[in-house]
Amino acid sequence: MTRTRRSSKKRAVGRSKSVKKTRKRNPVSVIYVKKVMTDKAIAAKEGEYFPESHYKTIVNEDTDAYRVDEKGNNHLLLRFRKNVLPLDLCSNGIKNLKKAAMKKHDNRGAAGGIIDLKKMPKYANDPNLFVKKNKFRIVSYISKDKGTLVNSSLGNNTMSNIIGYFDKPDRNIKINPPQCRKTAFTAQEVEKWKNSVPLIRAIDAQFKFLIPDKYATQYKRAHKTPFVIKGTAFSTVTINYNWRTALHKDAGDLKDGFGNLVVLEEGKYEGGYTGYPQYSVCVDVRQGDFLGMDVHEWHCNTKIKPITKDYTRLSLVAYLREKMIRCKNDKLLD
Repeated sequence: MTRTRRSSKKRAVGRSKSVKKTRKRNPVSVIYVKKVMTDKAIAAKEGEYFPESHYKTIVNEDTDAYRVDEKGNNHLLLRFRKNVLPLDLCSNGIKNLKKAAMKKHDNRGAAGGIIDLKKMPKYANDPNLFVKKNKFRIVSYISKDKGTLVNSSLGNNTMSNIIGYFDKPDRNIKINPPQCRKTAFTAQEVEKWKNSVPLIRAIDAQFKFLIPDKYATQYKRAHKTPFVIKGTAFSTVTINYNWRTALHKDAGDLKDGFGNLVVLEEGKYEGGYTGYPQYSVCVDVRQGDFLGMDVHEWHCNTKIKPITKDYTRLSLVAYLREKMIRCKNDKLLD
């Protein structure tokens, strides 16, 4: 296993033939990774988990990683920097976002994992009532209460929420609902939202500095609508509480943009690495770190292992919703 670490505890046990490593002068490690699984093999694992032992390279220092395609072309996979976010903003993020992230939702699809009846909403956890389903979604089911057919996609409950703006109508508005809107958190938790924006802007600053080409494209697109987090290239932030995501590709965000991941912490834990199993590389993102990542490649987390009884791993993923552009002529309603 190759670990890109600076500490005295650096440990290397062999090196994968799929990884070639060089060094920049600054110093930032640069690695080039090739597929260790075919596209067909990795796609068959959607909704499943990969253990830490799967990864040949665990990144824990300033690193740029490029995936090498079949023609030998290099594509930025991730850009990771240690200790670049102010800790006071991280602490403030925990204070304002932790409770919202703990709210359970059943709409995360493959990221929520293969259907597990223990993790399903109670109103739809009877397999005898399932009408249509796939590996990680119930597509339609018979309502326990009314006995009627419900066509609504749902999966395992996860502690995950969104803040900022969303490109889907509010289901509570029955007549001519706006196609884009504030999320419930942004609309209802005004002070907490206001207090969280400085952290989001700090994430944006790292994105702009480290991945300027993707940033320019995303910023320009984001500011074609009023549904943008002011001063950033983002419309939306997904917040996840102590959640190990299963194998998935992000859906709904700008294809020409880039994902931005940070982690906020309380207590102590190990694991929770953000990994690209098809390329056998993962990243140990901790508080204060920034990870720019290609979310359109298959990714997931390793197991989170608590050290203290009470711990928090609150991950934030900032991005631009692609379909927000439909609302470029709309007004942002209070």
